[in-house]
Amino acid sequence: MAAPETKPADITYLDLVNAPHVYFDIAPAHGVMANAVEIELAARTLNPLADGTVEVKFVTTARLRCSQSGAQHLRNALDAVLKMFEAQQAGPAQAGPSAGSKLN
Repeated sequence: MAAPETKPADITYLDLVNAPHVYFDIAPAHGVMANAVEIELAARTLNPLADGTVEVKFVTTARLRCSQSGAQHLRNALDAVLKMFEAQQAGPAQAGPSAGSKLN
């Protein structure tokens, strides 16, 4: 007699309205230390100079730390979002203010 299939427990998720938003343009460094994933995130900044020119620099916006499991969840979410972009670019143009927005 086969054992009944077991289903993983549902994940309890609480949405906190004051959770920070982190914006970044690049992930310039990554590594692993003591079984923790380390990823540095940075954003492009424009700094005006006295001579009227502008200097472009990248500054750290966040230091992402997670477990291997957390990194796999993040990778899966990023893969899913990139597929949304691919589908949007391959499909016909949509009209409306929320044409580029979709939640999973």
